[in-house]
Amino acid sequence: MSLLLVSKRWVLATLSALVLLPSSPARADLPSETIYLSRAEISDEALRGVIGIAFIRSMTGSDQLPSGEIPCFLPDGDAFEPDGTLVLKDLRAISGWDYDLQSLRKFPVVARRGHHLQVVIDARTNERAWISEIQEDDEGPEVDFLPFDAKQFEWSGIELYHLAPKGQSRLYVAPRPDARFHSLSPDYPPRWNGEFVEVRIVKARGNFMLLGALVNLDTPLEPLGWVPITDENGLLLVWPMYAAMC
Repeated sequence: MSLLLVSKRWVLATLSALVLLPSSPARADLPSETIYLSRAEISDEALRGVIGIAFIRSMTGSDQLPSGEIPCFLPDGDAFEPDGTLVLKDLRAISGWDYDLQSLRKFPVVARRGHHLQVVIDARTNERAWISEIQEDDEGPEVDFLPFDAKQFEWSGIELYHLAPKGQSRLYVAPRPDARFHSLSPDYPPRWNGEFVEVRIVKARGNFMLLGALVNLDTPLEPLGWVPITDENGLLLVWPMYAAMC
């Protein structure tokens, strides 16, 4: 095996390990996730019926954009037929980062059949494509999928306001739409013991995520309450986010 291939696999494996580290104030020497599109730029249909997030990792090219292509497919009964390729730098992800020679892009997933994912590849226009979690090219991009109830989201950061109507969310005392709640916004963020705190995902139950206060890295998250994942029309309201662990 070539040294270049070993090096590339190590870089992508390292990036994979970083994807869901818990958030805290950004450090210049670690990746910092960015949301690329304003809510006004994102089609409502691109956020409807989302079941999780696709992570596409690659190396960056000389233009500092994601490099490479991934195959796309067309459903054919119970199977899938090849339908060309997608150029990564032409896709419009909701968020991601470019760090050193590494790139990550995150896309809404609206359907899954086996290892095939129907992904919103342009959140502005709701353009969709079927891609596979299994990539035959060992030197090419990698694709992973996490549903919102995946255990890997535990301790992940979360963006509460960007996708929510008027930039406001609701924190419920129980994972039910008829439970008591209070409003959250950038001006009125979650508190624990009266103090503003960094918020992490604890777990998901049904259409809700339990949020916890990050007091320190040596103690469990302190439960704060539940936020809805989608609204009554099925539009996505929250977006799990990465930020550096230290």
